[in-house]
Amino acid sequence: MLSINLGLAQINSKVGDLEGNFQKVLFAAKVLEEKSHIVLFPELALTGYPPQDLLLRRDFLEAVKTYIKKLIKVSSEIKALLLLGAPFYEEGKLYNSALLLYRGELLGVYHKRFLPQYGVFEEKRYFTEGSNFLLFSLEGIKFGVSICEDIWFPTGVERIYSLLGAKVLISLNASPFTYGKYFSKEIILKARAEDNQAYVVYVNLVGGQDDLIFDGRSMVISPKGKVIARAKPFEEDLLVVSLTTEEVENLRLLEPRLKEENINITIKPLFISLERNLVPLEARVEEPLSGEAEIYSALKLALRDYVEKNGFKGVILGLSGGIDSALTLVLAVDALGKDKVKALFMPSEFTSRESFEDAMELAKNLGLELMKVPIDQIFKTYREEIKRGFSYEDFTVAEENLQARIRANLLFYLSNREGYLVLSTSNKSEAATGYGTIYGDIAGGFAPLKDIYKTWVYRLARYRNSIQPVIPERVFIKPPSAELRPGQTDQETLPPYEVLDEILRLHLEEGLTPEEIVAKGFEENVVRRVFWMIKMAEYKRRQAPPGPKVTSRAFGGDYRLPITSGFF
Repeated sequence: MLSINLGLAQINSKVGDLEGNFQKVLFAAKVLEEKSHIVLFPELALTGYPPQDLLLRRDFLEAVKTYIKKLIKVSSEIKALLLLGAPFYEEGKLYNSALLLYRGELLGVYHKRFLPQYGVFEEKRYFTEGSNFLLFSLEGIKFGVSICEDIWFPTGVERIYSLLGAKVLISLNASPFTYGKYFSKEIILKARAEDNQAYVVYVNLVGGQDDLIFDGRSMVISPKGKVIARAKPFEEDLLVVSLTTEEVENLRLLEPRLKEENINITIKPLFISLERNLVPLEARVEEPLSGEAEIYSALKLALRDYVEKNGFKGVILGLSGGIDSALTLVLAVDALGKDKVKALFMPSEFTSRESFEDAMELAKNLGLELMKVPIDQIFKTYREEIKRGFSYEDFTVAEENLQARIRANLLFYLSNREGYLVLSTSNKSEAATGYGTIYGDIAGGFAPLKDIYKTWVYRLARYRNSIQPVIPERVFIKPPSAELRPGQTDQETLPPYEVLDEILRLHLEEGLTPEEIVAKGFEENVVRRVFWMIKMAEYKRRQAPPGPKVTSRAFGGDYRLPITSGFF
């Protein structure tokens, strides 16, 4: 029985870097060509995903066209077929397409049919819906091609391919990561394989792109719904899998349900001669991550790619002795290495001795030098100068926020001097409720914990300490505090984080109304207050730095409120 070797090239494309992405494609193709009959790349591998309004620039589309021509030309030097995603412009219409290249020719093009327009997706803004097919035959084995969203519809293009005799269904993807999504995705893909009695080959992008994370985990699923190959999570990976059609043919003989369906479509497949017999290979099946390990790996990838793809030398953050800055610092060191991370401790008269000790111990455990710049005198000077024109004597929240803004000024000064990116240490619970100082602790160039609830911060920190205990135990047990006035704690302003985070999750991720959340046993006044805080904090969130999307509904692309609104 003939064996076909598929090379899955799970690459990390950078949006707009056509030359860099071209070189990645070329490198992967050359590595995989000796072992593969066909090398598969993700959706929009040439441009990265999502290109957004670059797709509205004629010069960008012309550059894409030039690189497609370069790919066609270079395919003459590659022994394997190449199938990759790229924008394709023809007859005044732009498509999200898959290109089949071989021996210096563009053999076929498939245009994505289902264009998502929800959450972080805006494909209908740029692309035209496709209506064609790409069915090709390698030595008598038929392959059908689709792109990402197409495969989520059970009666979509994959069904047509199967009824036309396709035994391998290829899906090119740029599917963003959200926590827990992988396992539901795998269930759907298994269902497609079983329903269509065919192999499903899922090739996914990997990498961080602004607020999106692509987790890779490309896979091949057998007609019986078994994962027979899986690439690494959150890493670039090249994986070869050998397929024979015995299992497909046996299934279709024993369970001939596909024969019961009629189809009125005629497609002439492309017939391609391989002219190469390759040794069948046993594919790797990497273990998928779950829980805190999955989230932590996603955050590391997002932070590293944001820093490196945007050309920063490293990162700098304010280390307070609290859990948020502790986790952010450890994450930064894990993502970038200690030589690219700077930590600044900026105590005031309200900073406790314990916070200084905890910050020092953490820095020491990570092998970092902790820079110390007290803000007492700066704060005092500010207040004295203000008193020259205003008769302010009392201590209010304005004085608290002034301290946070002084710290932000120092961080941004050093950022300018050193070329380091300022990391905000704010989390999702604080962003939701506005518990943070605009132009102060909210400020930064990137916020790694932006979509991480406060209770998750503790969970992730515990997980990281289970690998190596670097965060001092006292950081976990002391009451959270901004330390901007004597005896301050977060819980004076906010509900307990266990309560707050569950209210937020029920509303943001499950779409529950205040009344429905109250019906689940939460106090009405607490729920109403949380919703009021969410409403009032929208103007802060609009001015906050980007950060990686982890949950199914993150602030920004997924959840947007009008700033001016009379309804909550």
